[in-house]
Amino acid sequence: MDHSTSDCQLNPGEVDYEFESNKVPEPVYLQFMALKPLSVVDDELVPKVGMTFTTLEDAGKFYRNYAKAAGFSTRVRCTNRKGNEIKNQLITCSREGKWKSKISPTEKTNPTAGLNCPARIYIHTLKDVGAWIISKVVLDHSHPCCPSKAKMLKQHRELSMSIHRTIENNEEAGIRPSKTYQSFVAAAGGHRELNFIEKDVRNYITREVRNVSEQEDAKEFGKYLLRMKEKNQNFFFELQLEEDQSIKLAFWADARSRAAFEYFGDVISFDTTYNTNRYNLVCGSFVGVNHHGQSILLGCSLMKNEEIESFKWLFQCWLRCMGGNAPKGFLTDQCASMKRALEACMPTTIHRWCIWHIMKKIPNKLNGYKGHADIEQEMSQVVWNSHSKDSFDRNWNDFLLNFGLADNKWLSDLYEDRHIWVPIYLDHHFWAGMRSTQRSESMHSFFNKYITRNSSLVQFVKQYDNCLGSREQAERESDAADFHTVIPCATKSSIEAQFQDAYTHAKFREVQAQFRGKANCITRLTNSALGYSVYEVGEQVSSSIFNKFVVTYDSVAAEVKCQCLLFESRGILCRHALSVLSFEQVSQVSPRYILERWSKKVKRRHTHIKSSHDEPLMEPRSKRFDQLVFRSQNICEFASESEELTAILHRAYDNVMAEMESLKAKRKGTSSLSHEDANLESVNELQSPPRIRTRGRPKNRLGSKLEKQIANATKKKKTKVLSEINLFDAASAVHSNSSQYQDTL
Repeated sequence: MDHSTSDCQLNPGEVDYEFESNKVPEPVYLQFMALKPLSVVDDELVPKVGMTFTTLEDAGKFYRNYAKAAGFSTRVRCTNRKGNEIKNQLITCSREGKWKSKISPTEKTNPTAGLNCPARIYIHTLKDVGAWIISKVVLDHSHPCCPSKAKMLKQHRELSMSIHRTIENNEEAGIRPSKTYQSFVAAAGGHRELNFIEKDVRNYITREVRNVSEQEDAKEFGKYLLRMKEKNQNFFFELQLEEDQSIKLAFWADARSRAAFEYFGDVISFDTTYNTNRYNLVCGSFVGVNHHGQSILLGCSLMKNEEIESFKWLFQCWLRCMGGNAPKGFLTDQCASMKRALEACMPTTIHRWCIWHIMKKIPNKLNGYKGHADIEQEMSQVVWNSHSKDSFDRNWNDFLLNFGLADNKWLSDLYEDRHIWVPIYLDHHFWAGMRSTQRSESMHSFFNKYITRNSSLVQFVKQYDNCLGSREQAERESDAADFHTVIPCATKSSIEAQFQDAYTHAKFREVQAQFRGKANCITRLTNSALGYSVYEVGEQVSSSIFNKFVVTYDSVAAEVKCQCLLFESRGILCRHALSVLSFEQVSQVSPRYILERWSKKVKRRHTHIKSSHDEPLMEPRSKRFDQLVFRSQNICEFASESEELTAILHRAYDNVMAEMESLKAKRKGTSSLSHEDANLESVNELQSPPRIRTRGRPKNRLGSKLEKQIANATKKKKTKVLSEINLFDAASAVHSNSSQYQDTL
């Protein structure tokens, strides 16, 4: 605002206004509510006729500041243009006008702010001097104003650049909006210290961060895949499209996942989940187990349906991604389409159904039988405690006869498929400790914390990147712990020390659990000949129950085998085998029992590759802001050590701020962009030109009755406004004529 008597300031005699200007009483008093009888507004904040401003934005900002101090909010009521240039503008109190709902109050009542408030200011341009002048002011309101409540009005709530960046980073990290807002409250020292509310945070996320239309979503998803491929050529993706170019099937895997498959691709768990995106595409994830026993992602997919052909495409695509090397074992849920697709794509791979899903169905499938609780318990005993195929077959038949279930089709079908779900039929193969798809489901539960059925594809891939990053970080932390620390042995056994030296902490703890379990085992030699011994190991599992296991030991080949098949299925020597080795006084186990897969000494290639992470496409101003904040943190940390250093920094801040404000004022309204310094960032800063008003629709267009009612109502409202705006034009014309007259003198 300019208070000097420059050329921009009109003298009262130069312009004869056609309307009266409201005189501002000194001081201005505003009545508001019943909280205080009167409220004083600083005279410098009160708009007055004749005030001039450099830009229209400055004038609007001045009136908004006054409104905040007085206790109301404003809105632009009308703007007159001549071509692309604004001639004048009317800014009113936000409670100007009155809106009447067409819905009967008995059906629904919506809150309305309109009370025909007359408070307003008129602003018009001074062409010759390039400034803006307030030509009329109305300060009276038709409603009480309350400055203490003004900060809660939408216009006076604002999010700073710092708040914007924090919201964006938290959204990227999957932090919920409510938690983000609570962090602001805690940092500010309470709700009253914030000049925004939680709804503003949510609106910013919806409007700016998650604002991806369905038309642009697939394009952004494709751009993400291309960016990841550009960053690392080993990033793999394939898409199958419909005739209308919509996504039918999608698969991608980052370079780190592909490298990790070399070490952990022997056993894979695959599962699908729903409600992860707005298009109802089914999400499928390939999950393995690393040397710490942690889940590791080896690829992700989105599918339009779960038909056999879709799974065939996906599995073939995944095999191409992994160099054509099929895993030895593959776990899925009880899905017929997956089963047939696997048989076609990976005929040599052992397929295993998730036993947890099958056992979970027992109450539902057998609920109609008398004593279904006993049936469930007995079936679990048969499945888990049968230590040979023959014993399982006998126990299963006895179970069906005892409960009269021989004619149950579900149980009959399960028995026919026993070779792909019953542990005793599968545990002689290595499964890395997996018997269910729970690891895949744990990945999906991670997704479900941060995405919903309304999430875009862009949001989904961001959270998938976060999941990859969290898995990578967990592995790095465990690798560091293995390198810097040692878990002490629980016994004096040299065999335990052998595993301590070789295995990761997580796997060594599993070995230690077996050494502790030795205390419950009783070993008895049943047969021995030519260095080949057969033992019976009794394990006490409760006060009255002993389980017996047959263990064989070949002293010539240094080979030990147990009926429980723990080593074969999990790669960990069981307590029964350790009891026999202790009985035989073996001091060192054969290297075949120390799996390289669980070793902490192997240097694995994938640990040197970063998981894929898409850098956010920030505006140049946001990038500059982040860089400045990052550099200022060290300065602030250093200055906070003493009051003297803090005072020095405050003085420096004041000087720099004054210099920047001076430079900004000089450059205001001027900018340029040449081809020499143009880049993607600078082009993104360009603004669209003003919208050109079209001639409108033909007058003979047939309109509905409702359209005509709206048009008539709008015409009546405009009549009053136009009469006031015409006064603008008159004042502008008077000033223009006066200038021309002076030029001729």
